Amino acid sequence: MQTGQWGDFVKGVSAKVNEIIDETKDLAPSWMSLPIYKKVNTDSLIYRTEGVVGFGYVETFDEGDEIKYDRTYPAYKTEYVMTQRGKGVTISQLLMATRPQDLEAKLDEVRQLRIAMNRSLEKNFWTILNDGTKTTDTSANFPTYRLDDAVPLFSTSHPSKVPDIAVRSNVITGTGSGTYSGVNPTLNETSLFEAIKQLREMLNGRGLPINYNGKVVLIVPTALEKLAIEITKSELRSDTANNDTNYFVGRVDVISTTYLGAANGGSDTAWYVAAMPGSAENAVSMRYVSLIEPKIEQDVDFNTKAIKISVDGACAFGYSNFEYIVGSTGLEA
Repeated sequence: MQTGQWGDFVKGVSAKVNEIIDETKDLAPSWMSLPIYKKVNTDSLIYRTEGVVGFGYVETFDEGDEIKYDRTYPAYKTEYVMTQRGKGVTISQLLMATRPQDLEAKLDEVRQLRIAMNRSLEKNFWTILNDGTKTTDTSANFPTYRLDDAVPLFSTSHPSKVPDIAVRSNVITGTGSGTYSGVNPTLNETSLFEAIKQLREMLNGRGLPINYNGKVVLIVPTALEKLAIEITKSELRSDTANNDTNYFVGRVDVISTTYLGAANGGSDTAWYVAAMPGSAENAVSMRYVSLIEPKIEQDVDFNTKAIKISVDGACAFGYSNFEYIVGSTGLEA
């Protein structure tokens, strides 16, 4: 093959790579379409949340009395450190020149790069919940950035920086199987209502109600999906002989993912109830902070004459509050 023809051939392969890049650019992990997180775009290697614990109720005072003075307090913060991640493949000069029958298979690896990126983002997002009872990461490849309150996402002792405010709990307390009643109940109709009630009655750092009255999402592993649907979507109450209207219909959505199951580092019994974003901007706990959106690029290596293709991005996952999500291990302990 002459030089000019070879150059045209390489350009043709490069053009095919560009077609694949264009075809796959809109592929995204499934959670990106879900109403359970907030996306933050940043231009910094470290993104820090900012916030304050506001005032309590205003207080009455009589004529001649002094007005009562107060102050705000800083809220606990999360520091998100951008993590670069990526992977690459090469299409060698010899392969292009001698094995055109293998070229299509090699080009499919470009598609697989995008799939690998999406799979990694999927895993990292749901690790927020899978590691929700820990203060350290299960895997350094999938870090979770946490509030600096020194307790896990799901804890019975979340502190406040306001003096004399009692610790708060977002570990579900309710009625599980049999006669059990306590923290981490199994998922059933009664415990789900108790979890929703606990979320709605959650207190802020001043010890006042967060006053969330919107819809909620029940988040479960695949093992609990059938039960979750039966409880929340049946026209009448599930698992009963009466004809009472199902309270959960229209109030609770269900999200199920294999990434929360035991086979993927999660649990087949754990379940969570989260607020859905509404008019309150921060009425959601989990965050996806993006510095560089996932992208596929290519270049021709002068030294090896190979086409190099890579996918990469930089982002961070974590949570910036705990008040808008409650969780249970389902272990009744």
